[in-house]
Amino acid sequence: MYHITNDKRQQATAERISKALIHCLSVKPMSEITVSDISSAAGVSRSTFYRSFDIPLDVLRYECDRVVVIMEKDYAKARLKNLDDLVNFTLKYWRSHSEILDAAVNCDRMDIVHKSISSHSEALISSLQGIIGSDFTEQEIDYIRMGSIGMISNLLSVWIKHGKKESPEQLFELYIKFTKLIRAIRD
Repeated sequence: MYHITNDKRQQATAERISKALIHCLSVKPMSEITVSDISSAAGVSRSTFYRSFDIPLDVLRYECDRVVVIMEKDYAKARLKNLDDLVNFTLKYWRSHSEILDAAVNCDRMDIVHKSISSHSEALISSLQGIIGSDFTEQEIDYIRMGSIGMISNLLSVWIKHGKKESPEQLFELYIKFTKLIRAIRD
């Protein structure tokens, strides 16, 4: 778990630690990164690390939450018209933050990304309700939200596993093919 308060110094230190984690990820996989590795790369003591984080994986959680909070704010500005726009926006967004996805997939912890997206999804919920209309119950919206999050998370996970060869546009085309396949099976 991470323990970041609104104190500017602690937030600045957490950001240094986060950047250090990303640097360490360029050298070795998440599963091999230690508190000492991160502390050394950040230029902080181990005790400073432990004031904000319990374990190295918590830095990944923190970074993922930060990315999702920013993405959530950007959803509102994007004026998305339909679910396809939402998926396309999300795929492009995560492309620019793929080092977080790399770490999550490489240490088999995509659940961190999934949990972060689902726990910070207020703008996503608003976007979905605006996109699909008001003909759905709150429970149905929750199923749609979690289904969308799961589909996007899994698509991104496979993209990472395949070496990030496809562009966001190509991933979106795969998503379109998948949704057409589902409709064809249903019909």
